[in-house]
Amino acid sequence: MRQKFLLIAVLVLVIAAFLPFEAVSAKQVRTPGLSIFVIKAPKDLKLFIQFRNSALPEPLAMERVSRYWETYYNYYYQRLPGRFDEDFIGAKLIVRSSQYSYELPISKDPEMRPDKRLMTLDLKQGTLVYGEPDWRAPLSVAGRVMLTLVLEGAVFYLFGMRDKSSWLGFFILNLITQSLLSIFLVHPFEAKGDYFMLVFYSVAIILVEAAVYYFTFKEVELNHKALLLALVANLVGFFLGGWIMPIFPA
Repeated sequence: MRQKFLLIAVLVLVIAAFLPFEAVSAKQVRTPGLSIFVIKAPKDLKLFIQFRNSALPEPLAMERVSRYWETYYNYYYQRLPGRFDEDFIGAKLIVRSSQYSYELPISKDPEMRPDKRLMTLDLKQGTLVYGEPDWRAPLSVAGRVMLTLVLEGAVFYLFGMRDKSSWLGFFILNLITQSLLSIFLVHPFEAKGDYFMLVFYSVAIILVEAAVYYFTFKEVELNHKALLLALVANLVGFFLGGWIMPIFPA
Protein backbone atom coordinates (compact mmCIF):
# COMPACT_ATOMS: atom_id res chain seq x y z
CA MET A 1 0.00 0.00 0.00
CA ARG A 2 2.79 2.42 0.88
CA GLN A 3 4.51 1.69 -2.45
CA LYS A 4 1.31 2.60 -4.29
CA PHE A 5 1.11 5.97 -2.58
CA LEU A 6 4.78 6.61 -3.27
CA LEU A 7 4.30 5.74 -6.95
CA ILE A 8 1.37 8.15 -7.24
CA ALA A 9 3.40 10.92 -5.62
CA VAL A 10 6.35 10.36 -7.96
CA LEU A 11 4.13 10.33 -11.05
CA VAL A 12 2.46 13.58 -10.00
CA LEU A 13 5.81 15.27 -9.44
CA VAL A 14 7.01 14.11 -12.87
CA ILE A 15 3.84 15.46 -14.48
CA ALA A 16 4.24 18.76 -12.65
CA ALA A 17 7.84 19.07 -13.80
CA PHE A 18 7.22 18.49 -17.50
CA LEU A 19 3.76 19.91 -18.21
CA PRO A 20 3.86 23.05 -20.37
CA PHE A 21 1.93 24.99 -17.74
CA GLU A 22 1.03 28.36 -19.21
CA ALA A 23 1.08 30.30 -15.93
CA VAL A 24 4.84 29.99 -15.53
CA SER A 25 5.57 31.47 -18.94
CA ALA A 26 7.98 34.38 -18.72
CA LYS A 27 5.87 36.20 -21.30
CA GLN A 28 3.02 36.54 -18.82
CA VAL A 29 5.23 38.36 -16.33
CA ARG A 30 5.00 41.38 -18.64
CA THR A 31 2.08 43.70 -17.97
CA PRO A 32 -0.10 44.42 -21.01
CA GLY A 33 -0.81 48.08 -21.61
CA LEU A 34 -4.10 47.01 -23.18
CA SER A 35 -5.93 43.65 -23.14
CA ILE A 36 -8.98 42.99 -25.30
CA PHE A 37 -11.25 40.12 -24.33
CA VAL A 38 -13.04 38.78 -27.42
CA ILE A 39 -16.35 36.96 -27.19
CA LYS A 40 -16.37 33.82 -29.38
CA ALA A 41 -13.18 34.68 -31.23
CA PRO A 42 -12.65 32.67 -34.45
CA LYS A 43 -9.27 31.02 -34.88
CA ASP A 44 -8.24 33.26 -37.75
CA LEU A 45 -9.12 36.51 -35.96
CA LYS A 46 -6.35 39.13 -35.86
CA LEU A 47 -6.42 42.49 -34.11
CA PHE A 48 -4.20 45.48 -34.88
CA ILE A 49 -3.73 48.89 -33.34
CA GLN A 50 -3.32 51.86 -35.65
CA PHE A 51 -1.98 54.86 -33.75
CA ARG A 52 -2.88 58.34 -34.92
CA ASN A 53 0.70 59.59 -34.79
CA SER A 54 2.91 56.64 -35.61
CA ALA A 55 6.17 56.25 -37.46
CA LEU A 56 5.33 52.59 -38.08
CA PRO A 57 4.42 51.84 -41.70
CA GLU A 58 1.95 49.14 -40.69
CA PRO A 59 -0.57 48.77 -37.81
CA LEU A 60 0.79 46.99 -34.73
CA ALA A 61 -0.45 43.40 -34.35
CA MET A 62 -1.72 42.43 -30.88
CA GLU A 63 -0.62 39.14 -29.30
CA ARG A 64 -3.28 36.45 -29.02
CA VAL A 65 -3.50 34.48 -25.75
CA SER A 66 -5.99 31.67 -25.06
CA ARG A 67 -7.03 30.85 -21.50
CA TYR A 68 -9.76 28.30 -20.73
CA TRP A 69 -12.45 28.94 -23.35
CA GLU A 70 -11.47 32.61 -23.54
CA THR A 71 -9.33 34.60 -25.95
CA TYR A 72 -7.38 37.77 -25.21
CA TYR A 73 -5.37 40.09 -27.41
CA ASN A 74 -2.60 42.00 -25.63
CA TYR A 75 -0.61 45.11 -26.42
CA TYR A 76 2.67 45.55 -24.51
CA TYR A 77 4.39 48.86 -23.91
CA GLN A 78 7.73 47.02 -23.92
CA ARG A 79 7.51 46.63 -27.67
CA LEU A 80 7.75 50.36 -28.26
CA PRO A 81 9.59 52.04 -25.36
CA GLY A 82 8.58 55.62 -24.70
CA ARG A 83 4.92 55.29 -25.57
CA PHE A 84 2.61 56.76 -22.96
CA ASP A 85 -1.07 56.88 -22.17
CA GLU A 86 -1.77 59.66 -24.66
CA ASP A 87 -0.66 57.41 -27.53
CA PHE A 88 -4.10 55.77 -27.45
CA ILE A 89 -5.79 59.10 -28.17
CA GLY A 90 -7.16 58.83 -31.68
CA ALA A 91 -6.00 55.21 -32.04
CA LYS A 92 -8.09 52.65 -33.91
CA LEU A 93 -8.61 48.91 -33.45
CA ILE A 94 -8.49 47.03 -36.75
CA VAL A 95 -10.45 43.76 -36.80
CA ARG A 96 -9.62 41.18 -39.46
CA SER A 97 -10.81 37.60 -40.10
CA SER A 98 -12.62 35.64 -42.80
CA GLN A 99 -15.93 36.76 -41.23
CA TYR A 100 -15.16 40.24 -39.96
CA SER A 101 -13.37 43.26 -41.34
CA TYR A 102 -13.90 46.68 -39.74
CA GLU A 103 -12.29 49.36 -37.60
CA LEU A 104 -13.31 50.76 -34.22
CA PRO A 105 -12.05 53.79 -32.31
CA ILE A 106 -10.29 53.08 -29.00
CA SER A 107 -12.12 55.42 -26.66
CA LYS A 108 -10.56 57.22 -23.73
CA ASP A 109 -10.37 55.17 -20.54
CA PRO A 110 -12.96 56.70 -18.16
CA GLU A 111 -10.98 55.56 -15.12
CA MET A 112 -7.62 56.80 -16.44
CA ARG A 113 -5.78 53.71 -15.23
CA PRO A 114 -2.03 54.15 -15.67
CA ASP A 115 -1.19 50.47 -16.15
CA LYS A 116 -3.36 47.66 -17.52
CA ARG A 117 -6.66 48.23 -19.27
CA LEU A 118 -9.18 45.51 -20.10
CA MET A 119 -11.71 45.97 -22.90
CA THR A 120 -14.34 43.65 -24.37
CA LEU A 121 -14.88 43.25 -28.10
CA ASP A 122 -18.24 41.93 -29.26
CA LEU A 123 -17.60 40.87 -32.83
CA LYS A 124 -21.23 40.50 -33.88
CA GLN A 125 -22.37 43.79 -32.38
CA GLY A 126 -19.21 45.58 -33.43
CA THR A 127 -18.72 47.19 -30.02
CA LEU A 128 -15.55 47.83 -28.00
CA VAL A 129 -16.08 48.84 -24.35
CA TYR A 130 -13.98 48.98 -21.19
CA GLY A 131 -14.44 46.23 -18.63
CA GLU A 132 -15.62 42.65 -19.01
CA PRO A 133 -18.99 40.84 -19.13
CA ASP A 134 -20.54 40.18 -15.71
CA TRP A 135 -20.73 36.45 -16.43
CA ARG A 136 -17.05 36.04 -17.28
CA ALA A 137 -15.48 35.78 -13.81
CA PRO A 138 -18.12 33.43 -12.28
CA LEU A 139 -17.96 31.15 -15.32
CA SER A 140 -14.16 30.95 -15.21
CA VAL A 141 -14.14 30.21 -11.48
CA ALA A 142 -16.85 27.56 -11.80
CA GLY A 143 -15.06 25.82 -14.68
CA ARG A 144 -11.74 25.63 -12.84
CA VAL A 145 -13.36 24.48 -9.58
CA MET A 146 -15.36 21.71 -11.26
CA LEU A 147 -12.32 20.39 -13.16
CA THR A 148 -10.22 20.51 -9.99
CA LEU A 149 -12.86 18.59 -8.03
CA VAL A 150 -12.92 15.85 -10.68
CA LEU A 151 -9.12 15.50 -10.75
CA GLU A 152 -8.67 15.65 -6.98
CA GLY A 153 -11.65 13.33 -6.53
CA ALA A 154 -9.85 10.70 -8.63
CA VAL A 155 -6.81 10.96 -6.32
CA PHE A 156 -9.11 10.86 -3.31
CA TYR A 157 -10.58 7.58 -4.57
CA LEU A 158 -7.17 6.06 -5.37
CA PHE A 159 -6.13 6.73 -1.79
CA GLY A 160 -8.93 4.44 -0.62
CA MET A 161 -11.43 7.06 0.51
CA ARG A 162 -14.83 5.40 0.51
CA ASP A 163 -16.78 6.75 3.49
CA LYS A 164 -19.71 8.97 2.49
CA SER A 165 -18.98 11.50 5.21
CA SER A 166 -15.40 11.77 3.96
CA TRP A 167 -16.60 12.49 0.43
CA LEU A 168 -19.07 15.08 1.70
CA GLY A 169 -16.31 16.77 3.68
CA PHE A 170 -14.02 16.58 0.65
CA PHE A 171 -16.49 18.38 -1.62
CA ILE A 172 -17.37 21.06 0.92
CA LEU A 173 -13.74 21.73 1.85
CA ASN A 174 -12.54 21.82 -1.76
CA LEU A 175 -15.43 23.98 -2.93
CA ILE A 176 -14.27 26.58 -0.42
CA THR A 177 -10.50 26.34 -0.92
CA GLN A 178 -10.54 25.91 -4.71
CA SER A 179 -13.07 28.68 -5.20
CA LEU A 180 -10.81 31.07 -3.30
CA LEU A 181 -7.78 29.96 -5.32
CA SER A 182 -9.66 30.12 -8.62
CA ILE A 183 -10.77 33.70 -7.94
CA PHE A 184 -7.08 34.56 -7.68
CA LEU A 185 -6.35 32.71 -10.94
CA VAL A 186 -9.14 34.27 -13.01
CA HIS A 187 -6.94 37.02 -14.46
CA PRO A 188 -3.54 36.56 -16.12
CA PHE A 189 -0.58 37.17 -13.82
CA GLU A 190 0.79 40.68 -14.11
CA ALA A 191 3.84 40.68 -11.83
CA LYS A 192 6.33 38.39 -10.15
CA GLY A 193 4.61 39.07 -6.84
CA ASP A 194 1.56 37.22 -8.16
CA TYR A 195 3.62 34.01 -8.38
CA PHE A 196 4.75 34.42 -4.77
CA MET A 197 1.14 34.83 -3.64
CA LEU A 198 0.13 31.81 -5.72
CA VAL A 199 2.74 29.65 -3.98
CA PHE A 200 1.68 31.03 -0.59
CA TYR A 201 -2.02 30.29 -1.19
CA SER A 202 -1.27 26.83 -2.59
CA VAL A 203 0.86 25.81 0.40
CA ALA A 204 -1.75 27.20 2.79
CA ILE A 205 -4.50 25.20 1.08
CA ILE A 206 -2.46 21.99 1.23
CA LEU A 207 -1.80 22.43 4.95
CA VAL A 208 -5.42 23.30 5.75
CA GLU A 209 -6.76 20.34 3.80
CA ALA A 210 -4.18 18.00 5.35
CA ALA A 211 -5.20 19.17 8.83
CA VAL A 212 -8.88 18.55 8.12
CA TYR A 213 -8.14 15.10 6.68
CA TYR A 214 -5.88 14.26 9.62
CA PHE A 215 -8.36 15.13 12.35
CA THR A 216 -11.75 14.28 10.80
CA PHE A 217 -11.59 11.74 7.97
CA LYS A 218 -11.95 8.14 9.12
CA GLU A 219 -9.65 6.63 6.52
CA VAL A 220 -6.66 8.84 7.36
CA GLU A 221 -7.46 10.06 10.88
CA LEU A 222 -4.25 10.70 12.86
CA ASN A 223 -2.23 9.24 9.98
CA HIS A 224 0.69 10.70 8.03
CA LYS A 225 -1.16 9.76 4.84
CA ALA A 226 -3.31 12.88 5.28
CA LEU A 227 -0.50 15.22 4.23
CA LEU A 228 0.47 13.03 1.28
CA LEU A 229 -3.16 12.90 0.15
CA ALA A 230 -3.53 16.68 0.30
CA LEU A 231 -0.20 17.22 -1.47
CA VAL A 232 -0.81 14.75 -4.32
CA ALA A 233 -4.43 15.83 -4.84
CA ASN A 234 -3.54 19.51 -5.07
CA LEU A 235 -0.56 18.91 -7.36
CA VAL A 236 -2.77 16.92 -9.72
CA GLY A 237 -5.57 19.48 -9.55
CA PHE A 238 -3.31 22.48 -10.01
CA PHE A 239 -0.80 21.33 -12.62
CA LEU A 240 -2.91 18.89 -14.61
CA GLY A 241 -5.91 21.21 -14.37
CA GLY A 242 -3.75 24.14 -15.46
CA TRP A 243 -2.67 22.13 -18.50
CA ILE A 244 -6.18 21.02 -19.49
CA MET A 245 -8.11 24.26 -18.99
CA PRO A 246 -6.32 26.39 -21.63
CA ILE A 247 -7.02 23.82 -24.36
CA PHE A 248 -10.79 23.76 -23.79
CA PRO A 249 -12.51 24.68 -27.07
CA ALA A 250 -13.21 28.39 -27.47
